[in-house]
Amino acid sequence: MRARRLGAVALTGALALAGLTGGSAASAGAPSARAAATTAASAENAFALNILRLVGGSGNVVYSPYSVDAALTMAGAGAKGPTAAQIDHVLGAPSVAAADANAAALRRAIGAAASSASGAPTVELANALWIERGIPLQAPFVTTLTDTFGAAPQDTNFSGAPQAARQAINAWVSAHTAKLIANLLPQGSVTAATVFVLANAIYLKANWATPFDTRLTHAAPFTTSTGQRVSVPFMSAQLATYPYASASGYQAVDLPYHSSSLSLLALLPTGEPLTRFEPTLNAGTLASLVAGLRLRRVNLLMPKLHLHTQTSLNAPLETLGMKDAFSPAANFGAITTKVRLQISLVEHAADLKIDEQGTVAAAATGIVGPTAIALPTGPPVTVDLDRPYLLLLRDDTSGAILFVARVADPGTT
Repeated sequence: MRARRLGAVALTGALALAGLTGGSAASAGAPSARAAATTAASAENAFALNILRLVGGSGNVVYSPYSVDAALTMAGAGAKGPTAAQIDHVLGAPSVAAADANAAALRRAIGAAASSASGAPTVELANALWIERGIPLQAPFVTTLTDTFGAAPQDTNFSGAPQAARQAINAWVSAHTAKLIANLLPQGSVTAATVFVLANAIYLKANWATPFDTRLTHAAPFTTSTGQRVSVPFMSAQLATYPYASASGYQAVDLPYHSSSLSLLALLPTGEPLTRFEPTLNAGTLASLVAGLRLRRVNLLMPKLHLHTQTSLNAPLETLGMKDAFSPAANFGAITTKVRLQISLVEHAADLKIDEQGTVAAAATGIVGPTAIALPTGPPVTVDLDRPYLLLLRDDTSGAILFVARVADPGTT
């Protein structure tokens, strides 16, 4: 029997989350739920930093590891044998059941990250599943996607009207990312042979706990990854109080968002270029860095920016060990036994905008500061983000990374 395409596992990302379902904010605060979220975040963060080394070269890139993780977990719920084992390995989960549990724990944690207070972030999450009409699905797979991911199957006429199906899926993604991701699935990605498309969308709009003063924004030079000096608008915060850490190879400053456990961690290499700093960063070193954050008075210079990335993740995922899913050896028999399926495309798009008021991001596919009120220690420090640096948008409570950005040239998208 000839394998048919699983279609595109569509991944969309942006600092905005769409369609959150499952679990309440109160349950996420329970000790067991916190422990589950922390375990899930550790696995997801390892995946996030593994992807970083494989996308974008040394140039600008933004992506949502949460979005990619969620979509792959949905696909993994339908996999069996080596195909399932390889997906679980990439996601850092010991089994399909563990991957599903991790995904549920992260969704609850992220749903609880924004409070109901005025000015709190807008965080929305959404998942969807489109299946060729007439294809019978395995009941456990349908239950998992419906109950864990809120993605009840939608019958679709891929075989008779593939372009109309692609346009409908792109419209769904656009609607769930505030139109930041308008064309996730490119021309030709959906054909009459497509059987199945999975999509995840995340949207976040968050205001800084302390906005930057627009009167202090000014043009200043930024040295790009190619060594070129470009003039870009820099935001300025003078003697602001932020969680801060430094060591021989970096400075780190964490910018909290209003009425939430979300924050944006900026990592600036010192003494070596970002290309040498990135390989030293993993889930363990990141956790140690975050644990060392302490409140300090900071003079911060940070570029305004707007980044957009759209890319296939097929090659990075194969490099990380997920090979069978893209080949005739794929086994997605837990989705359906009527036809053999394999993944043809994993497409990811993400958009990130940072200005004086806060952050807006979207995608399709936290820093743990002091836990008690504390006063800043030590003399003021200066952090000037005038050369390539990393941004990690995180949930401080669980530690999960929602978005990753490499800023090599803030003057371009």
